Amino acid sequence: MEMMPDFKDIKYQRPDLNVITEEIRDLRLRLMTTQDIDQASDILLEYEKLIADFNTMYELCIILHDLDTSDEFYTDELEYYDEATATLSELSSAMLQVMVNCPCADKIKEKYGEMIFRKAANHKETISPEVIDDYAQESSLQNDYSQIQSEASIDFEGKTLNLSLLSPYLESTRRKTRKEAHKVLDEYYMGKKETFDKIYDDMVKIRTNIAKKLNCETYTELGYKLMERYDYNAKDVEMFRNAVLKYIVPLTVQIRKLQKERLGVEELMFYDLPTLFEKGNPVPSIPGISYEHVAGDFFAKIFGSSPSFFEVLSEHGFTDLLSRKNKSTGGYCMYLDSFAIPYIFMNGNGTADDVATIVHEGGHAYAAVKSADVSPFAECLSPTLETCEIHSTSMEFLSYSFMEMFYGDKAEQYRELHMTQALLFLPYGCMVDEFQHIIYDNPDMTPDERHGVWKKLEEKYQPFIKYDEDHPFHAMGGAWMKKDHIFTSPFYYIDYCLAHICALQLWDLSREDMKLALMKYNKLCSLGGTDTFLNLLKQSELDSPFDVNVIKRIAYACCEFLNL
Repeated sequence: MEMMPDFKDIKYQRPDLNVITEEIRDLRLRLMTTQDIDQASDILLEYEKLIADFNTMYELCIILHDLDTSDEFYTDELEYYDEATATLSELSSAMLQVMVNCPCADKIKEKYGEMIFRKAANHKETISPEVIDDYAQESSLQNDYSQIQSEASIDFEGKTLNLSLLSPYLESTRRKTRKEAHKVLDEYYMGKKETFDKIYDDMVKIRTNIAKKLNCETYTELGYKLMERYDYNAKDVEMFRNAVLKYIVPLTVQIRKLQKERLGVEELMFYDLPTLFEKGNPVPSIPGISYEHVAGDFFAKIFGSSPSFFEVLSEHGFTDLLSRKNKSTGGYCMYLDSFAIPYIFMNGNGTADDVATIVHEGGHAYAAVKSADVSPFAECLSPTLETCEIHSTSMEFLSYSFMEMFYGDKAEQYRELHMTQALLFLPYGCMVDEFQHIIYDNPDMTPDERHGVWKKLEEKYQPFIKYDEDHPFHAMGGAWMKKDHIFTSPFYYIDYCLAHICALQLWDLSREDMKLALMKYNKLCSLGGTDTFLNLLKQSELDSPFDVNVIKRIAYACCEFLNL
């Protein structure tokens, strides 16, 4: 990271799609005829630079928009990318097809490996000229949903709050406060229900239409291709969900029974669920303004290297950690391709989620730095998303023995909270996934029928949920509308669940041998996207999350840790 720029000095400039189109066409023609591997390599590197430069401006636009959603310039710019990214995807697919069929394809494969050829074949099946406009329309709908969420304005206790700033009230130790906070949240989403129903209905229709045009039976089939699931399928995922139902859901029922006793309530209601401890969930013992400094120290200690990558990122302005008005919700790590630098974005609000998010997004950033030179192809620097989520989720669990840095004498309480939330998350994640399978396998459902599906799935995966008359939106099966992945990243959510099972393997190992756990973690990070999910696990000596015995073993280890 020598000669690293400051984030504020990176200037945004809209890429000229016409120029890029001509340059890629020229490169394509040259690649078609060359028989020299060195020339072919130079052509491919030129192409990769074009793609990296375009992606960097798009990524920069997203970040600048999310830092201040009231700036209409970047909101308007994002509309440009709705169409531009779809067009570029088609150009990329055409370029990769030429690579696959060019005279020195075998030499390219020998030099750079098979993964880029797998991606080229998959690209061909997921893009064509006749779906470009559909993909652009889908992207526009995604932006509509995200913009509405980021502009949420909720009046509560004399304050005007966005969704992130309302979160602490949802887990208040005062039952009356958290009930009322959930009530205003319910009212907010009830007011948006018709809008979100329409957006999602349009999304389902457009995605189904794209799938049909690409000769897929349903969008589920296309969704798996878009997620680049090369070595597992919907049946494997279904078996995974069933194993979670069998081995994890009973633990969550027990967790809720203990929570009911802890809180001393006659009946545990849905607005009680976020508050796992009578005196409240543990919150960081350090102020938000110290997050960057302490996180920098944490990463230096866990990896034995100073200054840590996090300190370098912070020093150069590539982190923005605290929630504020007009800042978009959520958290992410965005990789700026041309600079090989990750950017960490989150919404710290003084809750336990803050620290988990810092180390989670820090895990993504660390992996990005570790694999920055693993391939000349940007497509192969980062693995498929379930592997990316191992990078981040593992860091959450490997951080346990360092949590005193953030929580002081409440560190043990945080560890208990975090592990409890991990177990509670697994069924929820499976529920989100099964919901999407049902919806896309039955695209003609009405909005009311979709809400009915969610309600039944809640009974299956979260049998402890009880609603009252003050929360009609949630009671009728509306809670899925709060989950942005369902709108913006179809079929992504199960990746978090698969990653949790892999991350918990590393956590279990770290209790006996932290050095070995970190060695396996580093191996996985350093491989980047050079192989498929299950092959990357094998190379890192991790077990497949689709092995029911692995889920069973993890369930027992977590059970013992929490004294369930």
